[in-house]
Amino acid sequence: MTNAKQTHYVGSAGLAFAERIEMNKLSRLAAKGWLLESFAFLGYRLRRGTPRNLVYVLDIRRLKQDEREEYFHIFEAGGWQHVCSQGELHIFAAEPGTEAIYTDPSTARDKYARAVRVGQSATLLMAALTLAGSGLRYAGEVWGNSTLIPYIGVGASLVGLTLLVPSIMVYAAYWLRLRFSKA
Repeated sequence: MTNAKQTHYVGSAGLAFAERIEMNKLSRLAAKGWLLESFAFLGYRLRRGTPRNLVYVLDIRRLKQDEREEYFHIFEAGGWQHVCSQGELHIFAAEPGTEAIYTDPSTARDKYARAVRVGQSATLLMAALTLAGSGLRYAGEVWGNSTLIPYIGVGASLVGLTLLVPSIMVYAAYWLRLRFSKA
């Protein structure tokens, strides 16, 4: 058997937009023997293993290096095994019937409030990059002493704008989830 058959890439619809659907998809794949290994670009990397009935759950939390061990230990004590992390996104797995991580509406609201803060920061950063790039472009054209500055400005604006749109979408999705969650 080749190594290529031992790993599998699965695309994601976006955790901000389809968190429950994504976690259910990962559970169905685990039952077929494709276990989540890590996040991948716009999706997940799965590894072939023994089929298992697993429930996956996402937590969103910014962790300092000295908080990581205790954070993962708390979940482990509750029956949840840390699977992978990407930035502030952490996925855990457990056997069906394990007590849910978020058992009341207020803790779920806290999770989405953290996600809104992250989305807001990313959106503001991309907006600033877009505006700074536009400013460089304008300054380069006005001063006219360099042809490089307007090109740098255009590049920065394009990168900022390209990332600004998805940042706004993620921010809005989590904001709506927070707004309409029961407290």
